[in-house]
Amino acid sequence: MTRAVRLFYEKAPGQDRLAFLGPRDQLLEIWFDSLHRPNLIGSVHQVRIDRVFSSQNRAVARLENGELISLRLRKYDRHLVTVGAVLPVTIIAAPRHGKPWQALVGARLATKEMILLVNLPDPASIVQLSSRIGGDQRELLMTRLQSEAMPVLPPDFGVILRRGGVHLSNLGAAATAIIAIWQAGLRPVAPGKLGLLFNGGDLLTRARRLVGNLPVIDDASMERGLSEMLDEVVATTMMTKCPLACGGNLWCERSHAIWSIDLDGNGVSDLDQLCNEAAVEIPRQIRLRGMSGPVLIDVPRLPPLRARRFRAQLQNELDDDPRQPEYLGVTRGGLLELRVPHGEMAPDMVMQDQPAQDALAGLRLAMRRPGFNSVTLSVSDKIADWLEGPGKPARCQLDKPLQLSVWRDEKEGQVVQILETV
Repeated sequence: MTRAVRLFYEKAPGQDRLAFLGPRDQLLEIWFDSLHRPNLIGSVHQVRIDRVFSSQNRAVARLENGELISLRLRKYDRHLVTVGAVLPVTIIAAPRHGKPWQALVGARLATKEMILLVNLPDPASIVQLSSRIGGDQRELLMTRLQSEAMPVLPPDFGVILRRGGVHLSNLGAAATAIIAIWQAGLRPVAPGKLGLLFNGGDLLTRARRLVGNLPVIDDASMERGLSEMLDEVVATTMMTKCPLACGGNLWCERSHAIWSIDLDGNGVSDLDQLCNEAAVEIPRQIRLRGMSGPVLIDVPRLPPLRARRFRAQLQNELDDDPRQPEYLGVTRGGLLELRVPHGEMAPDMVMQDQPAQDALAGLRLAMRRPGFNSVTLSVSDKIADWLEGPGKPARCQLDKPLQLSVWRDEKEGQVVQILETV
């Protein structure tokens, strides 16, 4: 299984990026947090309900700054969600295809092992098990939760034990730890008022809660190369073709409703090698490209035993994704069907934010220049306008003077670059 073994946290003017790196520093996933479009995932807000769409189990609410969010309603939420009501909600997924931030009703905090539920409608504390935990463990784990975790829960708090917590030796200590995280980040908001109740923290803080205390690369000699690698990999995620070492290809394409992955043997004669590579690379591409929602995978026709082995390998690798993709089975047409929870913004959606992303790339170039001498960036007029307008706070984060030289004649494929000046 290709587990993340360390992290690379790049704090740059206007945009932070967090990379999850596997063995040999293979890039598994990237998270983004931009100054002009902050990453809200994991934060808890008190919001006002604007509209309710009962037939769709959905509502629209408004944050303190007026930004709209979309709420998915569960059965036990519906009596709480009425137009004008002020409720706590937790942001769980980034905007996509023009849709707003996605949220769930209620305050919650997730770690690798547990989910803390805060201010439950019923004042009694509750404990639950994730539905992903196998049946042979459930009875013993529930007994342990009730005896170890429930006594430490304040009234109207609850916890859900996740798959990552089944091997914990002390469930009470884990519950106490997650309560302490919540209390440390809690912000006072008056009843009936809108505001931020809990800040999920920066990318690194949030990642360590979800994947554990992985080491962070702290080597200045590596940082430039890793930053450039992120740029290169993000560029490759814009392409549908993903070559495999054996000679086959994965074709990854996104429509408005679904992601599709086609495994193309491309004449490879060694079926075992093709399947083994694909079983590892498909889950990596799902994470790397930020695929979410329905994902359909088309694989060549395989003998029954080989097909079962491939699906087992695939599931083993999918278990490494913190979002816990769900394998739904094989469609009547023979496609493997997954459902991946929505979460971080996909790189292709991030890169649609132009000219901001080109401008931020230019600021990273300037940041890497040694010393504190003035840097001149060659940019388009649109990039210059962004840096002088919405992007000015990002420009101000640069630790050296910045001059802009605007292209007179824009050419296809022209990119931001540093002009050497004497």
